[in-house]
Amino acid sequence: MIFTSKGYLNFLLFTLTLFFISRQNLINLGFLSYFQHVYILLFIITFITFIVFRPVKRKFIYLSLILFLYSIFMIIRGGLPWINILQTFFTLKYVFVFFVIAYAFNMDRVLLLAKFTKSLTLILLLSSLFVFFDYLFPNLLYTLSSDGRGIMGVTPGSFFGSRVLYSGFLLLYSILLLSFKYDSGSRKYFIFNYRIYWSLLLFSFVLLFLTFSRKELVILFIAYWVAIIFKGKGINRLLGVTGLIIIGPVILAGLWLVFGESIEANFNENYVRYKIFYYAMEIFEYNFPFGSGPGTYGTVMSKFYTDIYAFFNVDKAITGYGEQIEGPIFDLFFVSLIAEYGLGVIFVMLFIFQPFFSKKDSCVEQVAHVRLLRINAFLMLVGIGSMVPIMGNMVGLLLFFLLGVITSNNSMFIPRQNNA
Repeated sequence: MIFTSKGYLNFLLFTLTLFFISRQNLINLGFLSYFQHVYILLFIITFITFIVFRPVKRKFIYLSLILFLYSIFMIIRGGLPWINILQTFFTLKYVFVFFVIAYAFNMDRVLLLAKFTKSLTLILLLSSLFVFFDYLFPNLLYTLSSDGRGIMGVTPGSFFGSRVLYSGFLLLYSILLLSFKYDSGSRKYFIFNYRIYWSLLLFSFVLLFLTFSRKELVILFIAYWVAIIFKGKGINRLLGVTGLIIIGPVILAGLWLVFGESIEANFNENYVRYKIFYYAMEIFEYNFPFGSGPGTYGTVMSKFYTDIYAFFNVDKAITGYGEQIEGPIFDLFFVSLIAEYGLGVIFVMLFIFQPFFSKKDSCVEQVAHVRLLRINAFLMLVGIGSMVPIMGNMVGLLLFFLLGVITSNNSMFIPRQNNA
């Protein structure tokens, strides 16, 4: 059945498959290229159904009311089209995925985590074949980045069709593996034996390095050290902290030797992400303490409401030179939220960060360090979300699905139900 946890996982894999196929250059899938929106819509409908027919605790109701009333106030204040209220739903769409997976079902979460992990492992292994293909026949199946980075000028994106998406997936997979506990009796890290586990961890790092994605590599090194310190005890933890202090600067120096030239070339006044940040702060300052309103800057609905771009004379280098708003304007997700919501962004953040503070599942905790996984996932969400629209891409969808799997059904919002 579709409306079961297993059904949602299978549907997720089907959606991912269509997404991978849609990214290639040879076949046009038409409307199926946007099938992920159908998947998200299903989650939103399920979420609304549950909060209508099941009791919801006041804390969640209050937060939701404050957020949506504030969004309505922003629309009235700015004289925006009422349809822009949809942007609030679009911004929070992956949080609905989390809520449904976390709270809508009683399930064997350990089993679901095992299936999820096996699925990601299969994606990892299959993707490596396309990485090899990217080097042999660049730009044939999937368009590669042309910024000059990478070995032989190639930064593979595999069937993700994007270096950014692929490196995000590899980071997520590594963070998941790092959270698994070691069972000395079976000599396994959850579902993987000792050798396979370390091989996969190393393999995912090599693939991530090949993408030459700077922020993902930095976050991964931080995740490694967080895992070492978190899992260590006594002298091992002390050694981990000492190693971080001593070796950390060496690693950063090594990364600078590899990526320093491209960083220096990009980070200046002509750097598009600098421009996105600059205009966002101008909008924030002009509307302080409020924002320009939902769907006005760097979000999907701003494609149809362009008054803010015109008023602030936003550079075409970040909005695109065509008639429609395209280009990198959508890259800085959290920065865009500051421009749109002003100080009210705190309500949006409280909603988005709910997965990191909800009650963890006790069964999952037996096979994985849930707190460690959440810490590294938080670093990933904030680190990547500050530079990439993670709340709108497939990596974000996988992240919030995973956060739902490791959360207890006995939530602070929706009481435990007996029906599966």
